[in-house]
Amino acid sequence: MSIDRINIALPQIPGIQGIAENKPSTPTTGAQQGSFADAFSEALKEVNDLQNKAEEQIEGLTLKKDGVTSHSAMVALEKADVAFQLMSAIRGKIIRAYEEVIRTQV
Repeated sequence: MSIDRINIALPQIPGIQGIAENKPSTPTTGAQQGSFADAFSEALKEVNDLQNKAEEQIEGLTLKKDGVTSHSAMVALEKADVAFQLMSAIRGKIIRAYEEVIRTQV
């Protein structure tokens, strides 16, 4: 997979537009901030939605439904794959951070 295809897909993944454009994130006020659990839960829902859309595209391609092409199915599958890999990497970093906090001596 080339870097160009990843850069094209990054702006389409909600929540990381600022990273893809190398823009610093703007600070938010307390009223605008949600909890980390809410943000993580929302990200998981988005990844799940992408996985479901990819499954629908593959099913449509298999059943030869109108409007479903092999290109659209592959694009949906790649989006779901990239989102899943990103979520998996984030999960790994969260677990490593938790383990580090647990090892911290008081």
